Amino acid sequence: MAQVEQLAEFVVRTSYDTLCGHVRDHLKIRVLDAVACAIGSLAGEPVRLIREQIEDFGGTRYCTLIGGGRTAPDRATLFNGALVRYLDFNDSYLAKGETCHPSDNLAPILAAAEYAERNGRDLFSGTCRGLPGPVPVERCGAGPRQGLRSYDPGLLRGRSWSIARARS
Repeated sequence: MAQVEQLAEFVVRTSYDTLCGHVRDHLKIRVLDAVACAIGSLAGEPVRLIREQIEDFGGTRYCTLIGGGRTAPDRATLFNGALVRYLDFNDSYLAKGETCHPSDNLAPILAAAEYAERNGRDLFSGTCRGLPGPVPVERCGAGPRQGLRSYDPGLLRGRSWSIARARS
């Protein structure tokens, strides 16, 4: 089976109920870490400029902006992602030879989950799909085993977006 097929299989079969307690604990740490960084970034000049641009461009107000307000999913992803990454204090997990930041996946997954009217359990399982393969999902036998290290948020959002498409 090709790596892309393994990844697709992992994305489809992963749900909150398939995550062991260890994975859930790590997810909570990662999400809280990212949210804390976002809150700490609210007064940042680049973040303020992004917010001004989002307000200038308008957009359908489907998704929440951290710190208040609503906008379109793509703009919420941009703003919330900038908040999470601006301080660069996040991602307490460091793997040997890795440079990825799993928190980069939180903003698009958050927007997709809200747009698709998903709950916190779905947000957590989507976030789990965005962590590097072996951390910590692999330890519970839920992740691919072929050296996949980071996942494309577009693929991760696919499951939530398909729910939204079916709903409309």
